[in-house]
Amino acid sequence: MHLITSENYLEAAEAIRDILMMYVEMADGYKGFGHASDVYIRFDPVRFIDAETDGKAYYVDLDLLRSGSAIAILCTYYDLWAEHDHVCGHPGNERYQAALDDGRFSAFPDIEAVIREALRRGAMSADDPWFDEAVTPIYQKHVRGFFQRLASADRSERWERPPSPSQKSKLRHCLHRLHAALQKRSITACPTSKAQ
Repeated sequence: MHLITSENYLEAAEAIRDILMMYVEMADGYKGFGHASDVYIRFDPVRFIDAETDGKAYYVDLDLLRSGSAIAILCTYYDLWAEHDHVCGHPGNERYQAALDDGRFSAFPDIEAVIREALRRGAMSADDPWFDEAVTPIYQKHVRGFFQRLASADRSERWERPPSPSQKSKLRHCLHRLHAALQKRSITACPTSKAQ
């Protein structure tokens, strides 16, 4: 598991940018999974499939980062099927197999099940519709669903922003004064801050 912090969040932001490009390619170019729809992926998706933050990198969309990483891995398997009629034995997929074996796809049981079944099937003719049929609900849920959530977002449902560093500093100062006052048993009000 990779830990995203305020020091290394830019790599996660770059990965999200790649994921968004992949999602646009899938939605606009293929209306689903298609050959080389992961062409914009420049990062190792295994790194972020189960990433966590230290609580300070709150500006990273972990859901998008994780699900996009899982989709990128599935795209690789889809490409192998489209190019070679099988998904097994490709040396570049050893790290994906290790992630699968280690349970790192557990947040995406639908994607995990399709990859496992594709590996179990081994050789599949490009004429066999199974893979296309298996990835369609995944595309609908993760990619199309992402765009539907964006399209239906309402400004009245905006999330409250986390406090800024200056707000945190004021809060710490206020809490420190409150703590000191409680120790003296004479509570004084904290100074109010102007609305921002």
